[in-house]
Amino acid sequence: MDRSSLEELLTPITTSSDPTSYSVRVAVLPDGDRPQAGDWHDAEWVTIDGTPHARLLVGPGGAVQLNAGAHRAWVEITAPPEKPVVVSGPFQVT
Repeated sequence: MDRSSLEELLTPITTSSDPTSYSVRVAVLPDGDRPQAGDWHDAEWVTIDGTPHARLLVGPGGAVQLNAGAHRAWVEITAPPEKPVVVSGPFQVT
């Protein structure tokens, strides 16, 4: 992903049940950082080929402006009484 690009960041979620009825938030941080309270952004669900993905608009004018380097997406799903957090693999921003 180029740091000057405005695009949807899609993070696939693998689960035994459909999470799309629950609220979802995403934090996108440099690899090695953990999210703090202010890093979370409300996201949406989109299902692609049967797999739910958390969707967040990133880049200039989006929820998060990314700098060059390795990043990870953190996905928080509010599914009372649970609130699982899923971490993506690293991806590169150039």
